[in-house]
Amino acid sequence: MLHLRPATTDDYKDIALLHATNWQHTYRGILSDQYLDNEVIEERIKFWKEQLEQPADNQITTVAIMNDTMVGFSCLILNDDEHYGSLLDNLHVPIHSQKTGIGKLLMQDCAKTVLAKASNNKMYLWVFEANKNARAVYEKLGAIHIETIEHDNWDGTKSMVCRYAWEDAGLLLAGV
Repeated sequence: MLHLRPATTDDYKDIALLHATNWQHTYRGILSDQYLDNEVIEERIKFWKEQLEQPADNQITTVAIMNDTMVGFSCLILNDDEHYGSLLDNLHVPIHSQKTGIGKLLMQDCAKTVLAKASNNKMYLWVFEANKNARAVYEKLGAIHIETIEHDNWDGTKSMVCRYAWEDAGLLLAGV
């Protein structure tokens, strides 16, 4: 059975490996092959170890567990932006488990957290402009494309990223 729980420091490797694997699959052609093939795993392990050992007070990382295996995670930064609200900083589900509802469940959990704990009901995220599949999902879930800007990537390259926002995170709970 699928359930959600707060991430612990013990989860950092599983989170990092899922994060890196998804990037290797999805961001080929956006990030450099050198970075994806040789650096991303080690870099994400270091990143998530630090994030979970010393999280910011407004950071909430959640893992989805099925049959004692992590099958997704989200990272929410409450009250990140005065105008756009809380930032859905990460949302990852293994490639083979996408379109199964795990990502939607994680997003709805983030929305509930925003409604319960944030200073306003707004939520937003950034997504690579070239990631058309993810953009379509966010639009289907009611997000509005606000802007597209240039982003300095982790590998030293630059890409265009889109800000998507929900004026009310409660829109993600419709039909629940």
